Amino acid sequence: MVLAEDLLDRQGQMLLPKGAVLAAGMLASLARHGIAMLPIAVAEPAEARDDAAIQARLDHIFRKHDREDNNDWATTLLRRHIEGYRLTPEVAPEVAP
Repeated sequence: MVLAEDLLDRQGQMLLPKGAVLAAGMLASLARHGIAMLPIAVAEPAEARDDAAIQARLDHIFRKHDREDNNDWATTLLRRHIEGYRLTPEVAPEVAP
């Protein structure tokens, strides 16, 4: 969670700045200060991935590499790993409550 606004206490002292990432320890500390509600920033949706553009970029980077050349195994392996990294959808880690 990210704080949407500066967080001030009753005396006007800043407790946390806008954009602060809230961790469990911070939330416990804020509860001790009597803060029950926080302005949380709404997460913006991630941009859609353009797999065709990514593949075109990788084809350009590896334009001198022949996929059928068995003697150039290192470049083939590198390309395979980069394509796997760039073209495999990300999976969000599960967060325990």
